[in-house]
Amino acid sequence: MDNNRISRQLADYLAYKRSLGFKLTHEATVLNRFAEYTAAMGYDGPLNTNIALSWAASGRQSDKTMGRKLEVLRPFSKYVYSFDPEAEVISTLIYKNVHDRPIPYIYSEQEVLRLMEECKKLHSPDGIRAYTIEAVIGLLWSTGLRPSEPVRLTMADVDLGHGLLNIRKTKFSKDRLVPIHAGVASKLLDYKSWIISKLGPKHPTEPFFYTTGGVPLKENGLAYAFKLIRPCIGAEPIGYPHVRLYDFRHTMACNTIRKWAEQGIDVNTRLHVLSTYMGHVKPEDTYWYLSATPEMLELSWRKYEAQFGGGPDEI
Repeated sequence: MDNNRISRQLADYLAYKRSLGFKLTHEATVLNRFAEYTAAMGYDGPLNTNIALSWAASGRQSDKTMGRKLEVLRPFSKYVYSFDPEAEVISTLIYKNVHDRPIPYIYSEQEVLRLMEECKKLHSPDGIRAYTIEAVIGLLWSTGLRPSEPVRLTMADVDLGHGLLNIRKTKFSKDRLVPIHAGVASKLLDYKSWIISKLGPKHPTEPFFYTTGGVPLKENGLAYAFKLIRPCIGAEPIGYPHVRLYDFRHTMACNTIRKWAEQGIDVNTRLHVLSTYMGHVKPEDTYWYLSATPEMLELSWRKYEAQFGGGPDEI
């Protein structure tokens, strides 16, 4: 039953879409899980709403997660419906808007330092895991990289002489050079020297970050380590149960905008710089990362008062 009707239709769909130039990396993973689910339960019927909802609700899932699963399923269902008379087009209106923006958590500097200190308590027989996670947390906070980007860095990608990170083929298949502060470069140089002293010389094509036993650090390993250390700051984000690695990206964007505003720089004229640094296709995407933090609200109020007068005690 591994080769049931839905599995066969999915193979045809993926081949068709890829022949048109679509990569479908994430979508293929989700759709293959759906096909595997139907095969595992011995289902050889058509793609319809009942089987789609059964799969979406399998496991402990939030409404948003279930909605996103159906969102990926819908284009496939439209393809199947065009030639399978028993199939149904899956609606994506069953769950609430899956693109509702969660309120990002903005880390304070003290919280980041606390997280980095907590890394020392991670199980790390040879010390590599603890040092690596600490270094990556500091890098995420200072650069706003996506969590997937540090773990893909090679030795050649980290140009400490020029203070540049070469971020290759990440989201939107874009490459970009990310300048880093001299202090960050110094910390990465310390880490690189220490890793070489532990593991020996590394070829330029080998990974930059490692974990226990000299195994290259992977994104899931970083996520699991962060899950272990994040309780130390007692954070209570709004809209989701725990702080996320992605919140470092929001924090960096907000801190950059705040500093520009404090320096009297016209943020609108500089937003394209931040957008390019973060690897966005267009500046509008960068607005997603900006939040009304207390510091930003206070700064905005002061600027308004300086421009138009008035104060908090005026009616």
